[in-house]
Amino acid sequence: MNRKKFLATSALGMGAIFQIPFTGSSLPAENVYEAFKNSASESEIYDVIIVGGSFAGLSAAMGLGRCLRKVLVFNEGLARNRTSPQANNLFSRDGENPAEIHQIAKKQLQQYREYLSMIAGKVNAIEAKDSVFQVTHENGSTYQAQRIVFASGVTDNLQEISGLEELWGRGVYHCPYCHGWENRGKKTVVIGVGTQALGLASTVSHWASEITYFSQGVALDLPEQSIQMLQNAGITIFDSKVSSINKVGDSIHIKLEGIEEVRVFEACYAPGVITANSTLATSLGCTTTRSGSIEVNEQYMSSIEHVYAIGDVCNRSNGQVVHAAYSGTVVAAAINNDFLRRRLS
Repeated sequence: MNRKKFLATSALGMGAIFQIPFTGSSLPAENVYEAFKNSASESEIYDVIIVGGSFAGLSAAMGLGRCLRKVLVFNEGLARNRTSPQANNLFSRDGENPAEIHQIAKKQLQQYREYLSMIAGKVNAIEAKDSVFQVTHENGSTYQAQRIVFASGVTDNLQEISGLEELWGRGVYHCPYCHGWENRGKKTVVIGVGTQALGLASTVSHWASEITYFSQGVALDLPEQSIQMLQNAGITIFDSKVSSINKVGDSIHIKLEGIEEVRVFEACYAPGVITANSTLATSLGCTTTRSGSIEVNEQYMSSIEHVYAIGDVCNRSNGQVVHAAYSGTVVAAAINNDFLRRRLS
């Protein structure tokens, strides 16, 4: 691998640009059901159907409720990073327990209950029929709306390492913007397949000066200049494969395949591969990226008229809670303005 290809692959030397994952615990919509009508009508044509009920979807529901728009939210319960015990880097709520945020959201949404409905379960299909969209629930019931908003989120497909899933968000992380402050100055390990997480490791080097990178058994053919860049940043690379991760007190214990000795660290980053939770937007004809993110404009409308995408599932996302909430607010105003323009034209 030459230096140019390495830089393009790892993002080293280019600001280490990468998808910043969702920070803190997502908002489990079941905790705010009381703020919604718990029934949905198959005969009514809703102004908007929102597919997804976490921060982005609930923010859009709030904005649309304030605009007197009839909204139906589908909640499949796939909130991202729900294992994290606190929400970090969230303005005015930095480090708060998600349960406290849930209670605030529930209280504030209740005043719009007249306009908001929510049902649990998966959406199996969405079809454009005449001037409306027909949405089919997994139980076979169908609902109609004039606009669709995808807030269905993404999933972090974790590396197959014993103990990783149990520690996800509780000792093993994926975003220094979310957890770098808490892990500043600590002896850190970053785990990625090949060069997958070298960009992340270079970013983490701003918070930690001693970083070990395991490439999971993939030997890296890096140019000498790139190796020197990594060493200057305090990053040492090994092609060893991590077989298990365990937390003992405040320490992270790493077991390498074929080696008895346990490596001990103070902080760990092990990003997974991010994929979209739903392919329904693709079935409608929306333009998507390779990873499944839905391409949207500045008002979060997709390439298909009247179909929008917000939160982590759209290509404008930086993965943070603040953006998810912001995108919901923007799309609510955009949809309401579109309705107004059509009524007044």
